[in-house]
Amino acid sequence: MSLPWTLLLWGFLLVLCYRSAVLEARGINTRECPHKCMCLANTVRCMSQRLTRVPRIPDNATVLDLRVNNIIELRPGDFDGLKELHTLLLNDNQIKQIRANTFNGLPNLKILYLYKNRIEHIEPGAFSHLPKLEHLYLHYNRLTEIRKGTFNNLPALERLFLHNNKLHRVPSDAFRNVGPMTRLRLDSNALVCDCDIMWLVERLQDQHSEMAAVCQLPTEMKGRSLAGMTTKDFHCSKPRIMEGPADVETKVGETIVFSCRVVGDPKPEIKWMRDSDELIVDGNRYVVREDGALVISDVTESDEGEYECIANSEMGSTKSRRARAIITVSPSLRFTEVPQSQKVLVGSEVVFVCRADAQSLPNIQWWRNGLQLASGGRILIEDSGSTLTILAAKESDSARYVCQATSLDGFAEVTADLTVIVAESNPPRLLYEPQDMEVEPGVTVEVPCRAEGNPKPLIQWKKDGSAVEGTRFKISRGGSLYLYNVSSQDTGRYECSAVNEFGRATAQALVKIRQPGATDTIISRAFQEATESIDRAINKTLESLFNPKGPRTADPFRLARFPDAIGRAAARPAELFERTMVNIRRLVNAGASANTTREFRYEEILTADQVAEIERLSGCTAHRHRSDCSNMCFHNRYRTIDGSCNNLQHPTWGSSYTGFRRILQPIYENGFSMPVGWEKGRLYYGYPKPAARLVSTTLISTHDITSDSTITHMVMQWGQFLDHDLDHALPSVTSESWDGIDCKKSCDNAAPCFPMEVPPGDPRINNRRCIDFIRTSAVCGSGETSLLWGGLTPREQLNQLTSYLDASQVYGYNDAVAQDLRDLTTDRGLLREGPSLPGRKALLPYANGQFVDCRRDPQESSVNCFVAGDIRANEQVGLLAMHTIWLREHNRIARALYDLNSHWNGEKIYQEARKIVGAEMQHITYSHWLPLILGTDTDELLQPYQGYDPTIDASIANVFATAALRFGHSLIQPRLERLDESFQSIPEGPLHLRDAFFSPWRLVDEGGVDPLIRGMFATAAKLKLPEQNLNVELTEQLFRTAHAVALDLAAMNVQRSRDHAIPGYLSWRQYCNMSHVETFEDLANEISDRKVRQKLRELYGHPGNIDVWVGGILEDQLPNAKVGPLFRCLLVEQFKRMRDGDRFWYENPSSFPPEQLAQIKQVTLARILCDNGDNVSRIQPDVFLLPNDNNPLGACNGIPTVDLRIWSDCCENCENRGNTVSRFKRHSAAKYSATNNLQQNDILDESNDCNDLKCFKQLLIESDMKTKKLTEQVGEISRRLEELMLRLEEVQKSK
Repeated sequence: MSLPWTLLLWGFLLVLCYRSAVLEARGINTRECPHKCMCLANTVRCMSQRLTRVPRIPDNATVLDLRVNNIIELRPGDFDGLKELHTLLLNDNQIKQIRANTFNGLPNLKILYLYKNRIEHIEPGAFSHLPKLEHLYLHYNRLTEIRKGTFNNLPALERLFLHNNKLHRVPSDAFRNVGPMTRLRLDSNALVCDCDIMWLVERLQDQHSEMAAVCQLPTEMKGRSLAGMTTKDFHCSKPRIMEGPADVETKVGETIVFSCRVVGDPKPEIKWMRDSDELIVDGNRYVVREDGALVISDVTESDEGEYECIANSEMGSTKSRRARAIITVSPSLRFTEVPQSQKVLVGSEVVFVCRADAQSLPNIQWWRNGLQLASGGRILIEDSGSTLTILAAKESDSARYVCQATSLDGFAEVTADLTVIVAESNPPRLLYEPQDMEVEPGVTVEVPCRAEGNPKPLIQWKKDGSAVEGTRFKISRGGSLYLYNVSSQDTGRYECSAVNEFGRATAQALVKIRQPGATDTIISRAFQEATESIDRAINKTLESLFNPKGPRTADPFRLARFPDAIGRAAARPAELFERTMVNIRRLVNAGASANTTREFRYEEILTADQVAEIERLSGCTAHRHRSDCSNMCFHNRYRTIDGSCNNLQHPTWGSSYTGFRRILQPIYENGFSMPVGWEKGRLYYGYPKPAARLVSTTLISTHDITSDSTITHMVMQWGQFLDHDLDHALPSVTSESWDGIDCKKSCDNAAPCFPMEVPPGDPRINNRRCIDFIRTSAVCGSGETSLLWGGLTPREQLNQLTSYLDASQVYGYNDAVAQDLRDLTTDRGLLREGPSLPGRKALLPYANGQFVDCRRDPQESSVNCFVAGDIRANEQVGLLAMHTIWLREHNRIARALYDLNSHWNGEKIYQEARKIVGAEMQHITYSHWLPLILGTDTDELLQPYQGYDPTIDASIANVFATAALRFGHSLIQPRLERLDESFQSIPEGPLHLRDAFFSPWRLVDEGGVDPLIRGMFATAAKLKLPEQNLNVELTEQLFRTAHAVALDLAAMNVQRSRDHAIPGYLSWRQYCNMSHVETFEDLANEISDRKVRQKLRELYGHPGNIDVWVGGILEDQLPNAKVGPLFRCLLVEQFKRMRDGDRFWYENPSSFPPEQLAQIKQVTLARILCDNGDNVSRIQPDVFLLPNDNNPLGACNGIPTVDLRIWSDCCENCENRGNTVSRFKRHSAAKYSATNNLQQNDILDESNDCNDLKCFKQLLIESDMKTKKLTEQVGEISRRLEELMLRLEEVQKSK
């Protein structure tokens, strides 16, 4: 053979050898890889190939990816033999059902993805034989039912996602022998949270799992999270036997029926016992009927004994009396009449009759408690012993009575029970009766029925004479019947029966299902009119704010609080939806189609589709958006601006524009939206609620001032600055009612106007009847707007800010605000700065087009408002100084980080600096400020930090924002001291509060930041005393320049708590485990001043009437604290949640490395002021405490600093390396931010499924390693081949 051919042959063999070796290393036999699929390292990927069935898969596959295909059916046997498979991806197909044994043959399967299919049914046993299954994803399907046994015997199951299906119930018998199930998601289902689901709550409490599940029904549970509920929320009832078994005498071969009619919620299971042993029910001779009765057929002598039924449920168990079965073999002695068990009232006459027949005359005796009875006293035995009479029955007569018959023919006995009831008993009486109605198809209908009686009657329902049954029917705890998704077949006459031992009451009504009608025109018209009226009111409000008529200038207080565009977008839909509903009612009542003689019911007029249309038109569901938390490159490192995605299981917890958290149920006059005090003359505990203004002038306001001997005015200022990081109740978008009533010109209660009445003889106001007050905006879907989501839910209020201590007052609470505050002219991560006056550092930037204007008097100054992260920064100049300090702190840190890490881009510098600033605020608050407020170290009350807890909702509680945190108002001095470098008053002197409100020009023209800062840390706060609570600058002079009547902060606090439906002082005392109060003197331990208690009595009449803020602010301060016991309890509750429920808490090990955390813990507010004041050179170490020998004034260089060098990236060639977090430039920052819109799989849904790119990269790495080794081997083969070729040539030459 010639040399060229020889070389060619060897080359061909080498290629084959190389290819075979590579494929062998990758573990795939090419003949086994399915068509259209890619096989790599035991992974088979067939994604997006339009497959309609599962292809044949190599036996050694460990990962099978069949996502995004057209697979409709999974057949048993499709996965046989795949013993090594551990991950199976079947999501995004068209699978409709899962049959039993579908996944047999997968003993090592750990992860199974089935979400985003069309699954409607899952047969029990579908997931059998999967002992190692850990994660099962079934969300975004069409499941309506979970059948018994569906998830049984999955001992390793940790994660089960069932959200976004159509489930109503989650039965406990579908989850026998399952694993820890530490993550369960059931949200976005129409869950019925009745007693059948209580097992899940108990499991959650016992095993501390994470669960997302929100109730849809019954009405009183709507919107509540199962994770926050306890068994006490369900009001379930233990099993109760309504009719138990009675003694039976029968002959051999006949049939016995023992009754056992049981009620209870959840429905109890019944089992039968004979002579204390469980009876085996074989379904032939022994049968338990649906009503619980035991039927014994073809009885024998062996069936004789004592029988009892036992009813079990999650709530407990109960058993019946024992009933005897007497089996007679011969007819020689038998009972012709047996006594019947009875339940009677005390004093009743009881008669038992017992007759026997035998060939010889029987002798009858009566026995009780082992003793034979004889006539005498109240006991009469007559008719030859056959009749036993008990006169004037007593409770002690309750017992089992035995009738014993003896004769020459034999012996027999029978028993009867007597129960004598002491309490007064009544037959049932219907309180609410069902009424005839006509409703649209597809809606949920409530047919009301409620009864009273003693014992409590059992409610039963029939339709057209037959018992109501089926999954679309539910009887509420009160007795009303709910019909879900009604159709024409539900038309009929419904009868409600209330039954107890003493009688029955019934009523019925005709329910008609209306054929689809044309109400769309009404909806369109109602919405159009609502839009016009709301927008007209908003426009008039804007006109009055920015172009006031007459000599009065613009109102900066209202301007500062008026919602910006994003805020209006969040608040407007609720008002628009509510007004649309009012218009619909008006239009319907104006026509002939509505029955206006009874309560108006929207659900009888509107279908579910029409409700959805109103939602869409009004934008009412816009606030329910689901945050995209998939960009884990960002979310693992930094907070979002709006607080979303902090809690990855509940992305909206604590985010801006969400509702305040409720601790106790709200108190509205109509139960869901009308605030306390709306209805004039309404009594509470027999007394009217006092006017908020009267409470202020009588109890709260003070001219006398006593200074605190310990704390500085900085304690007050930090409290206000902190509050503006945590909460801002979003006010109504209009200051005019829908009907055109201006809230500033009317004293009528007309939403949103809720004016504060001026009482007769007011010390200041004598020319007006009220002070204007506007209600807080509602969360759309609460209050009036909740009517069509399955029933009423109370009105909830929107928090415009994030609930986390995250420095949002510096950076903003939504992306638009944050973007506006940033300096984008450089790539240095800075915030925008304002003017820098000679000898001073930069101020905040001026407002330019923002929704605020501070130029209230052009003759006074033309300086406009400054802009910060919170819209209230300009309220008073002390607060404005604090905002300025923290703007400077961010930029100081950002510049230092740039100097240390010049390779970082501006986005990373901004985020890192923001992260440090937030941590500094957290440390100052919890380590330095809060202990002074609570009177003790935070570890003692909050417990030492144990790490992040994702089950804790850190959202701000309504009572915290509305009452508890407002304790700080009692610390405010009537004037702000302004001190120079020698701690002497500046030439302009101190500033009275009335002149400090909305006066930013004073920061520019009257000495800058330093005099105000020195005045705060060098002078005392106000001391709260029993009759010295809020100074008159706050109650008589508040924002006087912009209002016809100066506002009253104390009255506003009272009115706001009523607007938010905060329960009264006594309710919160009970929550905080304080002593029980019945009279005003019972308050002496907490409110020791007798004069104050007398004023409370005169104002409120009853202790239960006291408003929570009033009671809390009047309590004596605890030792070394600045609050009383109630406010301390509520503050501890919230501050503990904000710490433990914050994933980015500075002490969480994932937030900072230990060396950085050690530096953060060096920070003090004193150091911050030294670094960022214009020329603050002398200061005490703890600025919250007055200077003294232990806290002396000294030079700033003696205050510890945070060493930012610890944040330096130490690496080789850092200057040539891209940003380790974000490698794109400034123009690409949108891709890096938390608000990117890239389509990514939800990290929550697919936490264990790496995306294609990630998986493929890993596979390539592994493949490259193997290929490198193979290349080395091939190189060796090539070397030897070359040697062989040389030898062949030498041989050929030798020839």
